[in-house]
Amino acid sequence: MFKSNRPNNPSCRNDSILSRLAFLLSAQAVEGILSTAFFLYLAWTNASDYGRVMYAMAGGAVVQTIIQFGLYYPLVSKLGNVNESESRKLIVSVQIIKAVLFGACFFGVLIFAWRQQLNSELTIVLAIMSLGFSVEALAETFFAGLRVNGRQNVEAKIKVTGSVASYGYGFIAAATGLGAIYISFFKLVSGLTRIVFGYRIYLQGHPKNEILSGCWATANSMFRISLVFALIEILGVIYNKTNIFFLQKETGLDGIAFYSATWNILDAVSVLGSEQFLGWVIFPLLATLWWQNRNKAGDLVKRNAKWLLAIALPIVFFFYSESSLIIGLIYPAKYSDAVWMQKYLVWTIPISFENNLFSYVMMVAGAAKLLLAFQIAGTAVNLILNFTLVPLLKLQGGCLVIIFTKLFIACLTFGYCRIRFSFIRVRDFLFPVVLGIISFGLFMAVKPLITLHPAVITTLTLYSAILFTIGPRFIGSFPRKIN
Repeated sequence: MFKSNRPNNPSCRNDSILSRLAFLLSAQAVEGILSTAFFLYLAWTNASDYGRVMYAMAGGAVVQTIIQFGLYYPLVSKLGNVNESESRKLIVSVQIIKAVLFGACFFGVLIFAWRQQLNSELTIVLAIMSLGFSVEALAETFFAGLRVNGRQNVEAKIKVTGSVASYGYGFIAAATGLGAIYISFFKLVSGLTRIVFGYRIYLQGHPKNEILSGCWATANSMFRISLVFALIEILGVIYNKTNIFFLQKETGLDGIAFYSATWNILDAVSVLGSEQFLGWVIFPLLATLWWQNRNKAGDLVKRNAKWLLAIALPIVFFFYSESSLIIGLIYPAKYSDAVWMQKYLVWTIPISFENNLFSYVMMVAGAAKLLLAFQIAGTAVNLILNFTLVPLLKLQGGCLVIIFTKLFIACLTFGYCRIRFSFIRVRDFLFPVVLGIISFGLFMAVKPLITLHPAVITTLTLYSAILFTIGPRFIGSFPRKIN
């Protein structure tokens, strides 16, 4: 299954970037629809259970990142340039590392719950959710191999199966009133489904009696190589989730529920661009292309940077202007605080798009240690903001914390790429910014005349028409082909 980067390898064909993304989007669409329906149902039926699950998901996300330990980046880089035997050792060695980290993390979760003086129900929910996230982290190892070989279609099928099983169980548990403890098993159902199918596909290409042979030395090497990447990822999750824990102390579980109501919507969009597109499609390409043809790699980065901002701006406008409609249609009236919070949090989408792109550039360019220094600085800023803004401004402070933190780190990563490389400049973003300002001016002019919703549609139509007709003259065509 995991083959070297030979000419007949799918990853080397003149394949379409968009087709690879389309497979991942299909899985994400199923995940997004089912998860949105499930969490909405839970939010409507029991806000306290919803708050417990959201709190546990924040903790589980931290655990998942620790277990992944930044192994994805060196694993992808190595899988593209080794033979089938070496790929087996890499896959198994990564799983060995993750298994060891899982044991340590699970013990850490129990210590955290004790130190935070969580009640028994919330402790159990946190432990079960952390277990589910951990199993998903193990399955991600197999998916890395699929992406390198251009088999995102297989990954998508596995994830769709896991999503259906996971949220099918979750709906049943919530509908029958089993409570937060039993509901929290939905994540474990997803993880077990993914890892079982991923392991079966792996065994198709590797004899069972060779699974552990020669993997211990490779595991030690991979652990040392991935340490910097692990710290980068762990700090990233920490500064993305710490405001949840500060909000819990200041606003209680209901405050977390209100914040999560809009964050879950916006974060799904952010993940689509930052993880699914950049991390799972563009990064594997850059990891190989960077050292083979720097000019092509630079052009790929430049065009993606401009198009990501151009696409993010109308998303920001839509979620900002229609926040009342979106939250009002989805959540009960008690979630009204999520309306104004969405106007703040929507700005994390373009910031995340650009920051992740430039972070991947730094990784492939050998500047991972400097990126780690940026993450450390960002985490320090995040903690300072949490200690000052959240107690003072409560929910508004929690929103400002994540915006300012992301913006600070994005300025650092962009600044490095701007100074170190010549393929990206501030003026490259001029066209989408000017187009966005003109479109917003039109919106403000026509809104009193034709009311809010028609004005939003008119503005988005004008923006899209200009972007896709004359836009390519200024920002280039959207990158479609791998070669």
